[in-house]
Amino acid sequence: MEDDKIILLFQSRDETSVSELSRKYGSICRRTAQGILGDFTETEECLNDTYLRVWESIPPAVPRSLAAFAAAITRNLALMRLRARHAEKRGGGEAALSFDELEGFVSGERSVEGEAERKELISAVNEFLSKLPGQQRQVFVRRYWGCLSVSEVARCLGMTESNVTVTLTRVRKKLKEYLTRRGYGL
Repeated sequence: MEDDKIILLFQSRDETSVSELSRKYGSICRRTAQGILGDFTETEECLNDTYLRVWESIPPAVPRSLAAFAAAITRNLALMRLRARHAEKRGGGEAALSFDELEGFVSGERSVEGEAERKELISAVNEFLSKLPGQQRQVFVRRYWGCLSVSEVARCLGMTESNVTVTLTRVRKKLKEYLTRRGYGL
């Protein structure tokens, strides 16, 4: 079923919208949550929360990309679960490892003053990513947005783990140079 039809089902409060969303984009959402949480039970709970959040969000929201909308909700919910787990001094997982690799690029601190800078930084990173060749961009996004392990990225893209690791190192270096040129003292 096409995205616009699924969105119409949500807008008309038809319960089949959830099963259509799950059928079409459940695997993307599951991989995203699993990459962050690393736990089957928590992943399933996160997926259920995702479907509920999408149900509550449409309407009024009308996403341009249903896949991106659902995946972003899943990612945010999974990260909240991960933070809660770390607050209880448990866990680990790929998310923590992938965020460690980007240390110095992203800050977990939020303030009113820093919010404008954060938005500018996000815009700069998006601009940088838009200029990368397709495979480099896919490797970077799958690792740092999707929180997939290096081996999962390699498997998804038909690359060796060594090639993925080298690509990530080079892209991080280019990103640092790009952001430094843009005035972000990293």
